[in-house]
Amino acid sequence: MSRLTPVVALTLMALVFVAPIVSHAQSAIRSDFDHDSTGFRLEGAHLVTGCGDCHSKGIFEGTLRECEDCHTTGGTVTATPKPARHLLTSERCESCHAPRSFIPVARMDHAEAFGDCVSCHNNQAAPGKPVDHPPTGNNCDACHLTSTFEAVVRFDHTGITNNCVSCHNGTTARGKTPDHLPTSNVCEDCHRTDTFSIVSFFDHTQAIGTCSSCHNGVLATGKDPDHIPTTAECDACHNTTAF
Repeated sequence: MSRLTPVVALTLMALVFVAPIVSHAQSAIRSDFDHDSTGFRLEGAHLVTGCGDCHSKGIFEGTLRECEDCHTTGGTVTATPKPARHLLTSERCESCHAPRSFIPVARMDHAEAFGDCVSCHNNQAAPGKPVDHPPTGNNCDACHLTSTFEAVVRFDHTGITNNCVSCHNGTTARGKTPDHLPTSNVCEDCHRTDTFSIVSFFDHTQAIGTCSSCHNGVLATGKDPDHIPTTAECDACHNTTAF
């Protein structure tokens, strides 16, 4: 047998050790198949998922397309299911999750959530009332919108569990103005919850000080110009029900 030239020997060795060309039909990222033609565009994590992970037993036609068809417990496809501690929601995964990654949640569509707000917004599953929240019931949607939890778009006082001044103290919520009449802190005896600025009635039992400290013609109606000259306090002759 004649000896091989060095060039021929190297060529034969290369042919031995070069891996054979294989069509990777089971890998979406290596296949030349146009998956868009099926009406199901591969995006995110689906781009690196093997064909056989979704097309079980080599069956391609009739493969289910909705997220919940695969991402479920006991299905024919091995995919991450909704965990037992998942929030109470519908099965429409794409309403909150993105195909590139199941976690973190891309958005939260509250239309898909079940139950009361507090069932999620309990400071465990989702942010709940902060420690300095006004004392209220747990009907979050009475004051908050699902689009922005931070902004209070309305305030339903029916859920309040304490007196007005516990919130209307000038810090948590608007309180008495500097020129307010000298009164106690029982706001609701004179003000209504639907309009704080308008005094709908005045309970004189909550007033502090003498009558003339308010009824001086500036803060409240005082003596008429033709009033009988007197230094006596108003309540010596008048009563609070009919001045």
